[in-house]
Amino acid sequence: MKNFLIVFLALIVGLVGGYFGWRYYVNWSSTAGHSQKTITSENYQEPFMWGVNVNPSALRKYSLESWNKQLKYVNQLGASWIRLSFDNEPSNKFEIYDEMIKAAEERQINIYLGLGSSKPIETIDNTYNDGYNIADEISKHYKGKIKYYQLMSEQGSGASNQNVSGEKESDYDPQKYEKVREWMKGASTAIRKNDQAAYIVITDQWLHTAYFEMLIRDKIDFDIIGWDWFGDMGLMEDKKLEDGTLLIDKIKSFKKPIILAEVNGRPDPKKGMNEQKQSDFIKQMADWAYNSGFIKGFFVHELVDLRPTEDKPQGDFYGLMEFKKSSDGGYTFGDKRMAFNTYLEIIAKYTK
Repeated sequence: MKNFLIVFLALIVGLVGGYFGWRYYVNWSSTAGHSQKTITSENYQEPFMWGVNVNPSALRKYSLESWNKQLKYVNQLGASWIRLSFDNEPSNKFEIYDEMIKAAEERQINIYLGLGSSKPIETIDNTYNDGYNIADEISKHYKGKIKYYQLMSEQGSGASNQNVSGEKESDYDPQKYEKVREWMKGASTAIRKNDQAAYIVITDQWLHTAYFEMLIRDKIDFDIIGWDWFGDMGLMEDKKLEDGTLLIDKIKSFKKPIILAEVNGRPDPKKGMNEQKQSDFIKQMADWAYNSGFIKGFFVHELVDLRPTEDKPQGDFYGLMEFKKSSDGGYTFGDKRMAFNTYLEIIAKYTK
């Protein structure tokens, strides 16, 4: 009987100890990093992201001097985030991006880093491997330094058929979608392996809700939905799908945090940007986004106009600032548009 009681007490102690050990592990897991649990719109706790998209080669070939000037204007805006796309081409790419990221950190600017494929995705045979290899190299190198990775940009648009809204699965080309899906799968697998604390963002635009339904159905691992929205689309809060559902209600139904990854007016290809319309649109969208309670970030696309190139001989006019000719025959920063000060005032108004 005595031996039985000793064994019985030992079992009780073991069970109790195991229970509290399990509770400790669960509590630790929920606080050790977001990767230990699925991120949802309910449990995402990060501060609102006020940001602007930047292109280090917008005005001329990259230099640290020109980059620091861009960062100076980001600081003037009061934005704490920039979205920066990683260029896979240069042989010294990590030397360049290490320099840019260090300069941003010194100005207390956070980096939201966009990743892209090694070449146009439709020309890649094994898109899973391409996504995995690119994301593996970058997320290993920047483990603990980059908190948000975006996997390409608006790839639902690239996989969709012509003249469709993107609300239905039949709006997408199955073969194109498969290439995109596999790239996303490879990239997300690599990031999860290397940096479990990083958030993964996938973006699209217009009414491309079926794209996200398909990604979620196919168990692509990502945390945040990014949406791109421009002035010629109207106000996003009012936009409805074909069945009468508000677009934003449909996006919310995916139960993931939402950021607006590209917002701006739409410039006329010949006349450029209408400053008043740009300013008014950014203000309306930013006020709505911040006060919505469910949108978690807002990025204006973009800081400065893009200089003329072979593809766009007139340049591109989405900037909060213009470009102008410099004395050396190249391009430099021009005047700030009205929207620059509008956005500055909005950020100041809502930053606590």
